[in-house]
Order: sequence, then C-alpha cells, then structure tokens
Amino acid sequence: MNTNLKIYLAGVVVLAGAVFIVGGLWSNHKIATLEREVETAKTLAVEKQTAADNLEQEANQYKAKTEYLEQQLAELQARAKKQDEELESLSKTTNSVRADVDRARRVRSVATTADQVCAKLADLGHPCQ
Repeated sequence: MNTNLKIYLAGVVVLAGAVFIVGGLWSNHKIATLEREVETAKTLAVEKQTAADNLEQEANQYKAKTEYLEQQLAELQARAKKQDEELESLSKTTNSVRADVDRARRVRSVATTADQVCAKLADLGHPCQ
C-alpha cells in the first residue's frame, strides 16, 4: 500500500470515527432532551390529575348540597301544602261563622225582659236563681 492510500484510509477512518462520535453525541443529546420532555409531561400530568381530582371532589360536594337543598325544598313544599289545606279549612270555617253572624244580624230582635227569659229557661229545666 502506498502512503497516499494509507493517508486516505486513515482520513476515512478518522472521518467515520468522527461521524460515529458526533452521531453518538447527537443521539445522547436527543435522548436527554426527550427524557426531560417526558419528565415535564409526567409533572404536567400529575398536576392535571390533581386538579381533576379536586374538581371532582368539588363536584361531589355540589351534588351533595343540591340533594340536601332538594330535600329541604320538598319538605318546605309539603309543609306549605299542609298549611294551604289548614288555611282552606280555616277560610271555610271563617266564612261559615261570618254567614252565621250576618244571619244573626238580619234577625229582628224582640225586646224581652229578664222575667221572660227566666220563664223560658224554667220551661227548659234551667230556672234562674
């Protein structure tokens, strides 16, 4: 082999070695970059999961509050219905009493004396004393 060929072969070997070294360094660099991105993504995923868990817990609290308020509303509606029924009954009683009072006012009173009242009570079995 001649010297020029040896120099060329040595140059090719050095160049190939440099390519392998640069390729290895580049590969290591890319792997390190991707590993950092993976760690960043994992951290972000943990933060998102924590936020999601908090929001789910808050949603469950709102659901419980809603159920409680719906129960309270149902109780209030039942109480209001009962009070409406009582008011209706009282209204009927009041109207009946008013009608009786109006009827009593329309009746002409007859002037009676205490002796006449006592006589009528005696006839009924309750004499005046």
